[in-house]
Amino acid sequence: MPRVNDMNNKNILISGAGIAGTTLAFWLKKYGFNPTIVEIALKLREGGYAIDFMGAGYDVALKMGIADELKKVDIDFSKLKLVDKNDQEKGSMNYEKVKNLMNGRAMTLLRSDLAKTIYNSLNNEVEIIFDDTIQQIEQNTGEVKVSFKNGNKRNFDLVIGADGLHSKVRNLVFGDENQFEKYLGYYTSSYTINNFSIGNNAFSMYNYPYKQVAIYSNSRNQTTAFFIFSSAEQLTYSQRDIEKQKQIMRQEFENGGWKCHQLLSALDTTTDFYFDSVSQIEMDKWSNGRVALVGDAGYCPSLLSGKGSTLAMVGAYILAGELKEANGNYQQAFEEYEKQFKSFMEKKQKSAQSFAKSFVPKSSFGIWLRNLVFKLMSISVFSKLFINQFKDIGLKLKNY
Repeated sequence: MPRVNDMNNKNILISGAGIAGTTLAFWLKKYGFNPTIVEIALKLREGGYAIDFMGAGYDVALKMGIADELKKVDIDFSKLKLVDKNDQEKGSMNYEKVKNLMNGRAMTLLRSDLAKTIYNSLNNEVEIIFDDTIQQIEQNTGEVKVSFKNGNKRNFDLVIGADGLHSKVRNLVFGDENQFEKYLGYYTSSYTINNFSIGNNAFSMYNYPYKQVAIYSNSRNQTTAFFIFSSAEQLTYSQRDIEKQKQIMRQEFENGGWKCHQLLSALDTTTDFYFDSVSQIEMDKWSNGRVALVGDAGYCPSLLSGKGSTLAMVGAYILAGELKEANGNYQQAFEEYEKQFKSFMEKKQKSAQSFAKSFVPKSSFGIWLRNLVFKLMSISVFSKLFINQFKDIGLKLKNY
């Protein structure tokens, strides 16, 4: 292992304080680099949809020493319950059985809880700049000159874009998002409702043709709502126009029945509203000179993969590890990062694309068939087949 003082290209700017960015900062700091994070939001984001946390991402959490902290925020609901418009159960999946099949190496987390736990693990040892973003990037053979929105200018050895599906770094260095985005035919939204509970420990999911709504209540009398709807064409709206996004949600779900009216009535008071397309990012290369991408910025698999957050952690772990192995030689590290991880991510993306065709049933028969499949999950052989997709078979993490 090279001595810290001998490490090349130590000063690294990371754009984005999400899961990929904070995980990368954790490992870079551990290996003797000097990471700085810039985040456009005023503070860490709250809310967000629930994610299944298992597979290689769980391995990275163990290596980081945060698995026990994550268990404290495990949603730990009893089952996923499929319901009809009268709230009658039509199928279910027992989550205790899922966890047992994963040898206890499985959790269900709110995305924001995962991000907060990783952020806290930095122990205030990493410079983090909130309420700012990269405005311009100029790189040469020796450094990267960065201009920020607040007017400041600083030089770094490397810049890593960990700024999500709509990455500013990718846009500045690699080109317009339209070149890389693959829209999968859906939009999704999530938000938290205070002083409202469904009164049980289940994750309840309701479907009607082209639409899906799911809710979960926690012990603090809060309910998180998740919406997905199918749209053959991409919609036109501004990422900053929250009111337009809420209007779209009302139009899509106001006649949905079940609890939709009650959930939509909270749109004006929620503080963590999220809305976006369900899309992937496909790129030939994840680096350009002294700039590289990690997580959704470079290879978003979409929520249909069930792996976006965990694989963002894995990518960050590999990228930091390869920079360490290469003693800061970024050309060598970026090449090895892609060599180890790119083909695996491409397989995950293709799998999600196949799943997209049936993710939200488009007919009453499709809903009936999906409910039947869930009932079959109670049979051991089908449960094991389902679980295999979460085990990240074919990906072996190096010990750096």
